[in-house]
Amino acid sequence: MPSHVAPFIEAFSDFAGTIALKDTGCILIDAGFGADNRKAVEDKIIIQELMFLPRDLLWKAVSLTYAEGVELLRPVQIDPRFLKFRNYALKHHVPFTVVSCGLDFIIQEYLAWHLGDESKITILANYGKVIGDKWLVTYRDDSPYTHDKSVCIKQAKQAFSDKSDKIPGQEHIIVFCGDGISDWSVTRKADILFARRGLDLEKYCRKHKIPFIVFDTFDKVTATVQGLTEGTLTVAEVNCRSECAN
Repeated sequence: MPSHVAPFIEAFSDFAGTIALKDTGCILIDAGFGADNRKAVEDKIIIQELMFLPRDLLWKAVSLTYAEGVELLRPVQIDPRFLKFRNYALKHHVPFTVVSCGLDFIIQEYLAWHLGDESKITILANYGKVIGDKWLVTYRDDSPYTHDKSVCIKQAKQAFSDKSDKIPGQEHIIVFCGDGISDWSVTRKADILFARRGLDLEKYCRKHKIPFIVFDTFDKVTATVQGLTEGTLTVAEVNCRSECAN
């Protein structure tokens, strides 16, 4: 019987609401634009009355210095099992990338608080800077949510396909973790999709009958990736047991 060939697994995760347990961008925007106004915009997107985030309107409403903004985010908790997942990924050579519609420097700062040296994580996000109390943002693309997260998934698949040193018979598996509307574009691109319980990504997947795994902490992500690595799980088995599989 042939020996198990460990798959090449790549893991991607949204940041705000997924790694950080609250949406850091919303906290900053709400301080200027107002939570009710922001939620009204999001509701229009969910029902497709509005197709694009009014990106400039939202960030132009923020009138905080960098120090004031950072202090608003310090109380936001991190998923209590994320560090365990990160350590597993490092030990077992699972590439991990944060994919966000938030601001790169905020994500870097937040991860440094909580992970120290482990904060050296690849981050794909919008580019931002603060001058005085003005928050200036350069977006990654012109997609409705300011960053089409499916692009990096497509690129990862193409890069694996183009590899000249692939191990014969090795499977390539894309794992994605998310929580909200900005993750919708990934739902049919990832091989295994994790959706944080009770939030907009889970609701979207249920509505459109897209297989996903609901999760409360990264423990479930770690266990699944470990099973795939060791050969005790397959993608088909994971998705067969997932929500909306039938």
